[in-house]
Amino acid sequence: MKIHTHKLQRTIKRTLIAMGIMLFLAIAGGVAYVYFSGKEEPKKVVKEAPVEINETPFDDEPTLPAANAPNSASVQFLASPVVAGENSSINIHTGPNSACTIVVEYNKVAAKDSGLAPKTADIHGIVSWTWTVDSAAPAGKWPVKVTCVRNNKAAYVEGTLEVTK
Repeated sequence: MKIHTHKLQRTIKRTLIAMGIMLFLAIAGGVAYVYFSGKEEPKKVVKEAPVEINETPFDDEPTLPAANAPNSASVQFLASPVVAGENSSINIHTGPNSACTIVVEYNKVAAKDSGLAPKTADIHGIVSWTWTVDSAAPAGKWPVKVTCVRNNKAAYVEGTLEVTK
């Protein structure tokens, strides 16, 4: 028994020594990694000759179409479907400075909301409306009709507003 206990003690001692060596190597490796990973070669600063930039001013003003050019209109965005009583909106692209009107109908009855007033498109031809869908509007798909006039030339576009309950 004594020999067997002696072998067990020697095995435990060797295991503890091996674990100690492995722990030391792991700690030393971690310290070396942290130390050397932060080291970078110094960057060389090179002075460059100043560069002269000739900037031409940006022209915000788009070229307006000719007076005899036809007008056009397209729906860029329409918030749909929408729950009755909530807001909807539409964005139209048309000719710059076009005078535009909008009509939203539910069961062939025109909606009466202050957000549906006539508007003039901006210099880029964008015009937008936001309105509250009548809380009594029936569920279904209803027309949103926009007419824009510029230089006595009209453009018409229609979107479909889906109302849900």
